Amino acid sequence: MNKGIKSTLLFLLLTSVLHSQTGETSLPDSTSAAPTEIKDAKADEGFVFKPALGLGTGMFSFYGDLYDKHFQAPMVSRIGYDLNVSQRFNDYLQFNFYVLFGKLGANERFAPNNRNLNFESQIRVGGLNLTYNFDHFLPKKRDASPYISLGIESFEFLSKTDLYDQYGNKYYYWSDGSTRNIDESAPNAFMAVEIKRDYTYESDIRTLNIDGFGKYPERSWSIPVGAGALFKINDYLTFKIGATMHFTFTDYMDGVSNESVGNRVGKKSNDKFMMTSCSLHYNFGMKDKEEEEDDEQNNFNDVDFFALDLSDLDKDGVPDAKDSCQGTPEGVPVDIKGCPLDDDNDNVPNYKDDELDSPKDSFVDIKGVQLSDSIIDYQYRFYMDSTGAFATVVRHDHNGKELYNSLYQKEYMVDVGTFIKGLPPELMTKFLSISDISSTNIDDSTTLYTAGKFNNLLDAEMRKKQLIAEGLPNAKVVYKQGGKFYDAPKYSSTSSGNVANNNNANNSTSNNNASNSNNSTTNSNNTNTNNSTNNTNSNNNSNNNSNTNSISSPTNVAGTVLRVQLGAYKNRLSKNVFKDVPDLIEIKTDDGLYKYMSGSFTSVEDAAKHKVNLLLKGYQGAFITAYKDGKRVSLKDAGATPQKKDNISESGADNTEVNAVNKKLVTFKVQIGVFKNEPPAEKLAKFEKVKGVSKETTPTGLNRYTVGPFADYASAQSTKESLIKDIGIDDAFILAFFNGEYITIQEALELLKN
Repeated sequence: MNKGIKSTLLFLLLTSVLHSQTGETSLPDSTSAAPTEIKDAKADEGFVFKPALGLGTGMFSFYGDLYDKHFQAPMVSRIGYDLNVSQRFNDYLQFNFYVLFGKLGANERFAPNNRNLNFESQIRVGGLNLTYNFDHFLPKKRDASPYISLGIESFEFLSKTDLYDQYGNKYYYWSDGSTRNIDESAPNAFMAVEIKRDYTYESDIRTLNIDGFGKYPERSWSIPVGAGALFKINDYLTFKIGATMHFTFTDYMDGVSNESVGNRVGKKSNDKFMMTSCSLHYNFGMKDKEEEEDDEQNNFNDVDFFALDLSDLDKDGVPDAKDSCQGTPEGVPVDIKGCPLDDDNDNVPNYKDDELDSPKDSFVDIKGVQLSDSIIDYQYRFYMDSTGAFATVVRHDHNGKELYNSLYQKEYMVDVGTFIKGLPPELMTKFLSISDISSTNIDDSTTLYTAGKFNNLLDAEMRKKQLIAEGLPNAKVVYKQGGKFYDAPKYSSTSSGNVANNNNANNSTSNNNASNSNNSTTNSNNTNTNNSTNNTNSNNNSNNNSNTNSISSPTNVAGTVLRVQLGAYKNRLSKNVFKDVPDLIEIKTDDGLYKYMSGSFTSVEDAAKHKVNLLLKGYQGAFITAYKDGKRVSLKDAGATPQKKDNISESGADNTEVNAVNKKLVTFKVQIGVFKNEPPAEKLAKFEKVKGVSKETTPTGLNRYTVGPFADYASAQSTKESLIKDIGIDDAFILAFFNGEYITIQEALELLKN
């Protein structure tokens, strides 16, 4: 009998289980008024256990009684680890069980209460929380989800403190910042020696019983409150980053509370700690196949295939399905295939073609312009190069990192002259009429003048021909590499792939007839001794369309050139004076003046705007000059109108000394000391007697102490003498500054002249 009952119960149990798994329903009752609704099997699945396992690491930060602000910076936090098992309840809630373990600690030094405490705890935490991911407000399909969490946890802390070094010496913290083995106030303090902390936390805080708390429990509860973000990597992996603050129910983690004695008294609030962490989570639940099929079908639910057949994204009148040239600019005429018209059949459409009637079967560049034989030869040699003559130079350091290669790239320009004594007036105005002129100081007395900047030899040769036609017969092409100038090889289209060098090819231009006492332009046939090691490299980093690849202003445009002059001085000024001035040109005249100019403009309006910008930077005497056909002309001849007089006024003859800077930007200070760390005690005692001492950090990280600033040199000199005589600061000396930048005393006095 018992055996039959057991068999019956087992049969009913199996039937019930099979029924719940398949979701099938019993047959409808024949007496029912309506058939029973068959439910969706997927809806009857209920809760499915699909856990995710996470492992992460992070930093424990302590918030308690130690430190004046009761806050620990992340860079001195301790490392911690996180093991997490989670289960989703629905689309927006997730249950998490976790364990945390690691170290938590703090070190106090120079606190206002002078207690110099420290501790370190072994932390072990076990808890659970709920996470909410804002699914109600965010798109259903997303790769990132912010979250907040709240939970309850139990934790254990085993706190110790570091009171002794490895040799058993107790730490005593002295007022001078040192740590010694004898109390500073002890009678034998003179025998104290300096010791170092070993950061080995050997003393149990409870056993010390300094505050009389006894062996309080080192376990407590806490409430974790967190926030962060989840990033979906794929269906199985999720990356999590966040921070959780643990609000504990104990104030004994650091061994200090509001009931402590003496200077150990802390705040009433309980201790807290934060863990900032990142972790990787693996989902053990497989993605539902039906869900995958639904996703594939839903991908095309909203697609209007009929509209796609008639779409015309480039609006050229040819549907995309029949358009052979997608992306044609709007308004460009096209043929029946949707391709832009090309009347001369040179494979450059009309709207990009600068030469609409190129000869049949001719070779053209990207703008549809027929290429000459010399250019075709140049491009052929560039394409077929096997010697490295056209190669781009790229340098790497020992770690494989690419270095900035501008030091090794060739930069071509046209040399129009190298001078020692200075430019005569007629040649100075000639050079200033060249819109792309530049000046380079070879040494203290020699200046090189060049026109243009190009990254290929062909463009530089074309610019040279222009300058020769404009009356500079000795113009020649040079290139700059590694901060030095060299004569460039001549370009020849009939050299069968070889580059013919001139008599002094690749000789250093920096020595090119620099001693010419007549100040005439240098002759390209002079023989020099500084030979370049690269005498075959005729081009560096050019492309197939080199004739359009200049790296500076293109060829000079004939006409009036306007510039903004910043002054003319008897002595050369350093770059710090004009640090914020763009396109600066320095011209040395034959009467010994150094003229400084900025910019190159073809319209008075642009020059006036540039002048206003320079006025705002402190160059209050800046004025506009105009040059045309090698001569200086008036601004009226350059196109200025009386209504613009205030902005475009001109002054100063070419041989007149002019000071354009705001003298209020020139200041002086008296330096009284520079130290790597804090000044010695005897120096500091002297500094305290000086009024107006300021401390600043130099670019090299040193601490500089100065007095000032002073508006004139006499005041600074008087203060310096007083510091030496009355205070005894024998090494005091004067510094000069322009607009906050260091300059020499001589430059400062030059700028203060009328």
